[in-house]
Amino acid sequence: MADERYNIYRSTVHWRYAMARPHLMFFDARLIFFIILFIFHIRWWTFAVLVFAIAGFTGASYFNYSVENVVRLFRSKLVGSFRPAVSYTRLRPMVEYGADALHTSLPNSQTERS
Repeated sequence: MADERYNIYRSTVHWRYAMARPHLMFFDARLIFFIILFIFHIRWWTFAVLVFAIAGFTGASYFNYSVENVVRLFRSKLVGSFRPAVSYTRLRPMVEYGADALHTSLPNSQTERS
């Protein structure tokens, strides 16, 4: 078959393997940003950021979370459980136009002057 020559691993490759987390040795590959930051700017605080990132990524993978899920979890805990179907900016303003047309709420002396 023609597609067998493109299969360099000599095994069945499925679409579900496309979502696998990339790894550099035994670390998450997305740590490369923090590693490059530390290599180009060697300071104690960049080392602390690197260690904190490694601990965070390792902790997330220990509990079978991806980093995206941890960010979503943190955001949902920060915002709360109320999720409106329509955002507040798209709601119509609550305006009552009936009070302008009726003068019943005004005293009689003020309605006679106008």
